[in-house]
Amino acid sequence: MAKGPSFTRFVKEDIIRNKAQDEVQYTRARKRAMLGAFVRLNGSVEEDENGKYLLIRTENPKIARFFYNILIELYDLEPSFSYETLVQFKRRRYYTIEVKEKVSYIVEDLASEPFGSAIDRKLVYSDDTAAGYAAGAFLAKGSVNSPISSNYHLEISTKDEVLASKLCRLIEKFRHANFTPRVSKRREQYIVYLKRSDQIGEFLIFIGATAASLEFEKIRIDRDMTNAARRMALCDAANYKKTLTSAQKQIDDINLIKSKTGLNQFENPKIKPLCELRLANEDMSMSELAAALSEQLNLNPPVTKSNIAHLFRQIRKVANNYRKDKTDD
Repeated sequence: MAKGPSFTRFVKEDIIRNKAQDEVQYTRARKRAMLGAFVRLNGSVEEDENGKYLLIRTENPKIARFFYNILIELYDLEPSFSYETLVQFKRRRYYTIEVKEKVSYIVEDLASEPFGSAIDRKLVYSDDTAAGYAAGAFLAKGSVNSPISSNYHLEISTKDEVLASKLCRLIEKFRHANFTPRVSKRREQYIVYLKRSDQIGEFLIFIGATAASLEFEKIRIDRDMTNAARRMALCDAANYKKTLTSAQKQIDDINLIKSKTGLNQFENPKIKPLCELRLANEDMSMSELAAALSEQLNLNPPVTKSNIAHLFRQIRKVANNYRKDKTDD
């Protein structure tokens, strides 16, 4: 993925862009479930002398605009839209949607009482609405590592332990994918998370981030292929080093025998040409030696790698006898 916004932001904006203006539209039921989850995690009901009002906050202006439009569509009202800039460790801008009309009705309709933990069946009752609720929760409190990292991790956080368990169960029950979410506690937050890359890619499709899922899979596959090629190269290098080490021991054995009695002492007619092949080709593998010897002697059937290893054991035995005699002297 090109440098720029984080992968989490890319996923979130894919969710809200995906069906907001393309030919395929989210259903009203799904939008309602998305709004319900978002309000539950990022909303609050306040009260002043004029009565109750609903506040929904986010740092992403596109997400704010998305839910602003859904509120108008579903409840035929006129929410206000504002932002404020806070400077703490770094400069941040927060966007706020304020609803002063039909507050009690909206909260009840969305089953999103700020202190409630249940996921109401009136809001979530199908795969479509379950996907909407999971998408709304991710838009509110979700994050996902970039696939450039090998540390695959997608999570949704909440301060409510019961809600985390309910959300985990909701994701787990989706019939068209085999999700295995887990819940852990991190400081004051309960984290619903997925760690397996294949499940993260499926989950992105589940919540409507199709383009992000394709990007995730492309980068993951490219990186995995690069890593596989790197491992093969390292393996080849290790095998080559092993071949050279083994070949040097064989060459030492052959040279010792040549210096003592020569190579004609062997009754097996394959050993002398094998020794000559090894002396001329110190980087040949055992398989390559087997093929070369078979071709040179026109052997049918050809010798195998294990035959070559057996011949070198005979050579080693003779060489070790000479070394033993020298030690005895």
